Amino acid sequence: MTDKTRRYFLFSSLIASSMPKGLRAAQAKKPAPWMPKLSENLADVNPSTLRWLKQLGCRHVIFQGTDRVDTGNKGYWTAGDVLPAKKNCDEAGLVLESMMIPIDFYRKARLGQAGRDEEIENVCRTIKAVGEAGVPMMEWRFWPDFYWDDRVGYYESQGRGEAVLRAYDYGRVKDAKPFPEIGVVDEAEMWKRFLYFAKPIVEAAEKANVRLSMHPNDPPVSNMRGVARIFRHTGDLRRFLKEIPSRASGITFCQGTITEMGVDVLQEIRYFGKLNKIFLVHFRAVRGTVPKYTEVFIDEGDIDMVQAMKTYKEAGYTGPFVSDHTPKVEGDTPWGHIGRTFSLGYMRALVQAVNAM
Repeated sequence: MTDKTRRYFLFSSLIASSMPKGLRAAQAKKPAPWMPKLSENLADVNPSTLRWLKQLGCRHVIFQGTDRVDTGNKGYWTAGDVLPAKKNCDEAGLVLESMMIPIDFYRKARLGQAGRDEEIENVCRTIKAVGEAGVPMMEWRFWPDFYWDDRVGYYESQGRGEAVLRAYDYGRVKDAKPFPEIGVVDEAEMWKRFLYFAKPIVEAAEKANVRLSMHPNDPPVSNMRGVARIFRHTGDLRRFLKEIPSRASGITFCQGTITEMGVDVLQEIRYFGKLNKIFLVHFRAVRGTVPKYTEVFIDEGDIDMVQAMKTYKEAGYTGPFVSDHTPKVEGDTPWGHIGRTFSLGYMRALVQAVNAM
């Protein structure tokens, strides 16, 4: 031990011994700060995108735009497909936390068509490849009509400062005819299709040591142009967890979608958080509930976001947060770098605020 180090320890000991006993005890018991994995849904993992994410203080990557990972258009991934994305993140000093299963990998399964067994086998191969590459989680969705435009009731609205918001009105499509390629599907049939697909892929995830995070229906309406939506309510998510009782199976707690359901959002955070079944949080804000709502800036929705963040902490959730959808602001990129930067800054401030409470 050098003289300088010895003097430092002697000085520190003197300061500590001069403190009141109660203050020393309080400092010793002070808990470590809550550190959830703040991130963002990324459209790509190019070096420039990863630099942007790292500049905002994030250390974890949620890779959502994975449609081009399958370089050979095989309908599944190999470890060789996944490793370039993993390498980019590693070289940027970031952790590739999650990848989205491309929904086109299982179109026949969603439609209940012949050929779905091959799709299931390919999704299982994909999960195995992700596990081999060292990625711990995949996100997925399951409904046939995977559209985000006026075909299902979305439209654009104007927000503060003429920002472009995405709004929803079920009245625009409630009388619309079924999609010709999908037809009419009742709730029993939709559950049958879902479980036929879900059970083998969750089993594959258990073997690969990969967690699967399932996103609820968005928009969360009971029926979309003749097709039952079986994850339109948190009660449906409870059934999902009972039907698929696996350590590898959990939910994406899309706070926007769950707000749209018209439920007590804070109570639902507590419920699923205590079960350790929240694998990923989409921390976004909306005004209104089904049948009509608007996706707004993170600081102007119906839910008290301070209380929401505090509730995640109290529920023991330490996983990833992303802001997800963001309004279109002046001068932004098509993917929304400026809007997402605003949301991430707001989220980081909320984490610091609840740690100070």
